[in-house]
Amino acid sequence: MMINDLSALQQYLNDHRGKTPSITKLANPTVSQIRDSLPYLTVNLPFAVPHQAMLDEARKLREFFVYHRSGGRHKGWRSLCIHGISSVHTENHDRYGFADRESAGYSYTDISRFCPVTTAFFRDTLGYDSYDRVRFMLLEPGGYILPHEDVDFKRLGPINIALNNPDGCDFVIRDVGIVPFAAGVANMLAVGYEHAVYNNSDQDRYHIIVHGSRGSAWGEYIINSYNSIG
Repeated sequence: MMINDLSALQQYLNDHRGKTPSITKLANPTVSQIRDSLPYLTVNLPFAVPHQAMLDEARKLREFFVYHRSGGRHKGWRSLCIHGISSVHTENHDRYGFADRESAGYSYTDISRFCPVTTAFFRDTLGYDSYDRVRFMLLEPGGYILPHEDVDFKRLGPINIALNNPDGCDFVIRDVGIVPFAAGVANMLAVGYEHAVYNNSDQDRYHIIVHGSRGSAWGEYIINSYNSIG
């Protein structure tokens, strides 16, 4: 869907924010079945996310953030990689001429030493076997991400962790509704669904998006989180 002005974006958000996801719960589902059945899943992690300390670290690094996917479809969307090709290579490796993740050489970037709490959380706590991109994502006041689909399949994939989520900042999925973000909350997203974000507040919004290979414990996290859906 092409939206070219802010009033049209606001109408889009109003049209879809009141939706309630229609979920037919599966009996004894596998992780794969869960990943194929939902537009998003709020993950109940068995440990706390130190979101305030991570937010403080992100704010101190604000001047180093680069604009992400500039070109008219977004405004005020900025990023900085904790783990990636470099701190400022914020897109997928194929955008920079790498054939695969191995040749891209993903690793902790130069800025990781300036955000020790954040880096330790991903290195020691979150339970991934390996990472591709782990990025601070900043959406400035009045910033927006216009309706789009990131991939051509509908399957739960990256984890999005909110460090803060100002009142008035909504992440909306078409025909699904608002994704329930709050500070410290992690949502697994199926980014093949059309979605949009608008930060209609006077504060920066900071999230972290995580791409990588989840460890074995994540099967239990996903199943327990699915079973807790009302």
